[in-house]
Order: sequence, then structure tokens, then C-alpha cells
Amino acid sequence: MLELFIKGGWVMYTILTASVLALTIILERLIFFARIRNDDVSLIRTIEDKLTSNQLNSALDVCKKHRGLVRNVVFACLQEWTRGCERMEDIINFEGNRAVEQLDKHLRGLSVIAQSTPLLGLLGTVIGMIKAFMRIEEVGGAVDVSTLAGGIWEALLTTAFGLIVAIPALFAYHFFETKVDRYACLIRDTGERLVALRRMTKT
Repeated sequence: MLELFIKGGWVMYTILTASVLALTIILERLIFFARIRNDDVSLIRTIEDKLTSNQLNSALDVCKKHRGLVRNVVFACLQEWTRGCERMEDIINFEGNRAVEQLDKHLRGLSVIAQSTPLLGLLGTVIGMIKAFMRIEEVGGAVDVSTLAGGIWEALLTTAFGLIVAIPALFAYHFFETKVDRYACLIRDTGERLVALRRMTKT
């Protein structure tokens, strides 16, 4: 395996570096989403029940015992409860954008790796093919089929390695993007529900 890697040339080292970065991002995002994972739907229902009963302080206490990005948005919104709907909408937009930024962190880098590693592999293959045909030209075209085939499969190694890195990176990127979209929708819907509930209350 090491011999095959070395045959791929400098492009293989570039793709290897990209693979390490991709793995680091994937592990970091997995840990991040595991930490913020919570029963946010239950929290929102509890908060709505408290607010419907005009128990703002109790709702704040419930938030303090919870954790996660959705909780942060809800808590910030409740702190502006007495200032009215307009102020609540402002804080929801602000905290919601901050939450989405945290959710989306490093994912653009993962997307770049997923898209660029196949191109790097193709570049390595093209370079390898050029070298193979240059060798053929040097010997005046007197080359047997096995020698030509050997040069071609060595050149194709980088393309294979690039795809090996790109495919899981692409799957991981879309997996995390789905989670980001889900959280973003939950935050937006929660904010709208709290503002609507505030309009219905007198205090």
C-alpha cells in the first residue's frame, strides 16, 4: 500500500492532507452535534405551557436547566418577553443567526475538500500520463504493452485516491447540512410560536 502511495507522487500527499482535514472536521462536527442533541420539542412545549399560564419566571428556570442552541434562542427571547414582540423578533433573528453560524461551522471547508480531491486526483492522473508518454517518446515508441499498462495504472492511482477521500466527505457534508437545516427550521418555528404567543398574552 505504501509503495502504491509513493508511486502516486506529490499529488497523493496533497490528497492525504485533505483527507486528514476532512476527518478532523467530521469528528469535530459529530462531537458538536452530539453535545447539543436534546429533546428540544419537549422544552418548547413546556415553555409554551408556562407562558400560557403567565409563569415567565418559571419558564426562564426551565431554560436554565436545559442546554443547546435552541435553548439559547428561547432563553434570549424570554428575557425580552416584557419588551414586546418587536424586540423579541430582533433578538430571535440575532440569536438565530448566531446559532446557524455555529451549526454551519467548518462545513464549507468539508464541501471544498469533497469537490477538490477528485480534481486533484485527475490532475495527478494527467501528470502521470504525460510522464508515461514522455518515456515512450524517449525510447522512440519502442515500448511493449506491459510497460505502457504499468505507466497508465500508476497514473490512475491518484484519481482513485481522490475519489476515496471525496465520496465519504461528500456524504458527511450532506448529512451535516441536513442537520443544520433541521435545527434552523426548528429555531425559526420556535421563534414564530413564541412571538405569536406573546401577542396573545396581556402581560
